[in-house]
Amino acid sequence: MPRILLALFGMAFCAVASAATVEKLTIDGKAVTVKTPDKAAPGKPWLWVGEFAGHLKSLEDGLVEKGWHVVYVGVSNQFGSARSMATWEKAYEEFHGKRGFSAKPALLGISRGGLYVNAWTRLHPDRVSVLYLDNGVCDIRSWPGGVALTHQSKGSANDWKLYKTEFGYATDDEAKAKSLQAAEGLLPAIKAGVFLISCHGTADKTVPFEDNAALVAKLWQDNGGRVKLFPKEGGDHHPHGLSDPKPLIEVLTAEAK
Repeated sequence: MPRILLALFGMAFCAVASAATVEKLTIDGKAVTVKTPDKAAPGKPWLWVGEFAGHLKSLEDGLVEKGWHVVYVGVSNQFGSARSMATWEKAYEEFHGKRGFSAKPALLGISRGGLYVNAWTRLHPDRVSVLYLDNGVCDIRSWPGGVALTHQSKGSANDWKLYKTEFGYATDDEAKAKSLQAAEGLLPAIKAGVFLISCHGTADKTVPFEDNAALVAKLWQDNGGRVKLFPKEGGDHHPHGLSDPKPLIEVLTAEAK
């Protein structure tokens, strides 16, 4: 066989060999996917993705190569509600309680996924090592509500309607009055030692940083929390993450418990 073909064959073999095993299961009636490494790192660290699993594929695969598991629980259109968190409780019991994954996963909140990871962090600050917001929604009035706080977001009328139904709000005014604000209820996470990451476009028109993750970051900074910001100057809502995920992977692996 020609050398170039041998080389290509070897590259392909390595790519297959290093690919994660993907397990699919059902928890509480919801589809769950788990990327599993060939050999788990000590302590079985894991990344729990709030929404849009696979969107930061290079980040996920880089963590899997380091022995991490990557978990996604499909509770879309529940916006971090009590119903979604009840499913997360069952998932946590499966992965930590039964499979021995770390008691403190790193949480990834991409866009609306921020609502899920923030909700879990509020409920269980002792069950989080890293709270990673990637252009994350932290104030639902900003998105999908489209309420002009300090900046005007594009909003989403249909998602706002779904949100009101999920939370049982009858009117826009009731939803605006009762919705949690960005940093509300997160102070215990700082006291529990949760490390905060924000990767964000500074010109995000869909989920303005100033009305969302910036307020969470300020809470961390004002109260002695540990935080790392990855601002993308002039960046909009897309693309998420970093073109080279290595800096994010380094922080995650350093801070995972």
